Amino acid sequence: MNSFSDQLKYQFKAGGMYLKLIYINVGIFLIISILGIIAELMKSYEFLSFISLNTGASTDFAILIRKPWTIITYMFVHADFWHIFSNMLMLFFLGRMLEEYIGPKKILSIYVLGAIAGLFLQIASKHIFPLFSDLPHGVIVGASGGVFAVAAALITYNPKLEVNFFGIFPIKLIWIVGLYFLSEIMQVSKISGVAHFAHIGGGIFGYLMIRQYQNGKDITLWFDSMMSFFVNLFKSNKGKPKMKVKYSKFRNKDTQSHTPPPRDDYDYNADKAAQQEKLDKILDKIKMKGYDGLTKSEKDFLAKF
Repeated sequence: MNSFSDQLKYQFKAGGMYLKLIYINVGIFLIISILGIIAELMKSYEFLSFISLNTGASTDFAILIRKPWTIITYMFVHADFWHIFSNMLMLFFLGRMLEEYIGPKKILSIYVLGAIAGLFLQIASKHIFPLFSDLPHGVIVGASGGVFAVAAALITYNPKLEVNFFGIFPIKLIWIVGLYFLSEIMQVSKISGVAHFAHIGGGIFGYLMIRQYQNGKDITLWFDSMMSFFVNLFKSNKGKPKMKVKYSKFRNKDTQSHTPPPRDDYDYNADKAAQQEKLDKILDKIKMKGYDGLTKSEKDFLAKF
């Protein structure tokens, strides 16, 4: 019987991107929480402050420039249990539905870039509006900007999508998400410690991204390419077999044999080229019609990569 850790590893590897994001968020939350408890027991309050200041994103541009990594780390850090619970619950249900339409790569792009867009809108509001500029600088944490981007992207892609409210009443998801956004807009002047502008900024990005995507323009393609580069770089170095030099009758300099390499090599290259061509066609189809527009065989083929 597989252990619990083996099950988690399998789910992380085989699950969708939305699940990977949830596991990363929960894992970081648990690590920081345990470190925080230890720091409190040891009365090491400086360490607590160090964690907060080096994982959350500051609204002070001078500090943000000195700690650029916080632009990314902030979206994986949460203040308390209910903060992460609400965000991950939304990401689980909405991310799963959106991934069925546009695939896992786009979920990552929308989440990360939406969170970044939300962060900078929140920081901009701190410097633009006198209500906030008179307040001291703070630290922003949470996945809300990325989650709101996913929510807005989903209802933009399919505004007719329905869910069963309380498992009984069918209602269009656009009304639920729309009311949520409206409540955020109505609370932007509230000084409550909640980054409402970050939520709105993420939602705006999700909407604009899908609108451009449906018009044939992918504004996140550069991010997809960058992430693919790093993933392929990691794969190429992991478990790479050592090079071995072996005698080959096809390169015997004494006999100067011109015997061609085995036919298997040609077959392998031909198959590889055919697979790449098929993959390119599927990716083009996703760009035009979305992930939901693929046939079952195309989805099965895509799952191999």
